[in-house]
Amino acid sequence: MGRAAPGRGDARRVSEYGPALVPVRVRIRDLSHGGDGVGEQEDGLTWFVPGALPGEVVEVEPLHRKARWARGALLRVLKPGPDRVEPPCSLADRCGGCDWQHVRAEAQAEHKRAIVAGQLRALVADESQVRLARTKGSGLGYRRRARMHFERRGDGLALGFFASRSREVVDVPRCPVLRPELEHALSRVRELAPLLPERGEVMALSDGRQAALALPGVRPDDDVRDAAAALLDEQLVGVLLRGGRRSATVGRPTLALDGGDGLVPMLANPFVFTQANAAVNRALVRHVMIAAKAEGQRVLELYAGAGNLSRALARTARRVWTLDDDQEATRLLQELAQTERLPIKARRGSAPNLLQKLAAGLREEPDDDKKRYDVVVVDPPRRGLGEAMAADLAEVATRRVVYVSCDPATLARDLKVLVGKGLRLVDVTVFDMMPMTAEVEVVATLARPGGGA
Repeated sequence: MGRAAPGRGDARRVSEYGPALVPVRVRIRDLSHGGDGVGEQEDGLTWFVPGALPGEVVEVEPLHRKARWARGALLRVLKPGPDRVEPPCSLADRCGGCDWQHVRAEAQAEHKRAIVAGQLRALVADESQVRLARTKGSGLGYRRRARMHFERRGDGLALGFFASRSREVVDVPRCPVLRPELEHALSRVRELAPLLPERGEVMALSDGRQAALALPGVRPDDDVRDAAAALLDEQLVGVLLRGGRRSATVGRPTLALDGGDGLVPMLANPFVFTQANAAVNRALVRHVMIAAKAEGQRVLELYAGAGNLSRALARTARRVWTLDDDQEATRLLQELAQTERLPIKARRGSAPNLLQKLAAGLREEPDDDKKRYDVVVVDPPRRGLGEAMAADLAEVATRRVVYVSCDPATLARDLKVLVGKGLRLVDVTVFDMMPMTAEVEVVATLARPGGGA
């Protein structure tokens, strides 16, 4: 007899095309981009099943069906796979914060490497060319950045993550993947319940010892500021309030992250993007620094944020020009560059527009070296670059491109363009930045033939 799936709420939902269909039995063979199980029915129809794992036989409720593929909800695991475990969190069947708690911790990184290799199979000779970064650390208690949602319920506050594929707030009194100081800081938000709007979100960041919070959409009136100040203690050291076109700073919400090993720490607050895993981020930054081979080179970095990669590239580069559309992140990077006297020129602007302008200028004046860069490093959002921007990038980069991606599918699309424009893919390394989730970070390095392998 099969056991019920550790699913996300009640799996018996109504199909998009009418009442629920008869459940089907599916054998799962691998995982798709995004972490869903992929398998076949006996008639050969391909199924995508969230929560299912390779090697399993599962019972699935059809939800969405096309001519050649279908999507379903996992009802029961009839034959568990070798990597299925009991989730470490009691809320795993409801909370959408972590979607891979049912996957054996030691196997998660290898599954992610296989997903990336599958997406890049047209670009690499064999799967072994996609390497897995070996990093230390636990799958629990690692997360130093979080965005939680809240909802006032009576006199209290439901504070947690949305349920999977839902806008319902699942109250999370304790989260096993958060760092202790981050969990402490978030728990204190509950004391502000009477002063908060009906619904909203809270952003949190830790430097490994202390934490800061940001509350967008909360007007910084006197009573709110006073209440926020009363929350501060040895672990929660700062709160940012923004709402009604007003903002206020309580305590010290800007933290210094990831210094040491020859790198100056970057400056960040909870409104600025940072990688969620400090240990893995240190390995990623070092990898990018080595892959870029920036010694004495002109470096362009796009989507630079607050300088997570910039500070490493600036150690040896002749100069690093950075661009990001986030005004606050750019300001923090400018402050860092000035304070530490780093050879970084940080500007706020549109990366697509800059590359388009540079590439158009080179077509008019091919010998204008000021529009070319020896090394270009990009770390775009999930949507990637897009074909037009990737083509412009290939014209601007003379020696190397280092592409940091959080989406293997858009990475594969963009790499196809770059390789088609004459760059050679020399390395692909996968980083398990967010254990217990299907999220993956990938660094792809490309070189111009004759420009340094």
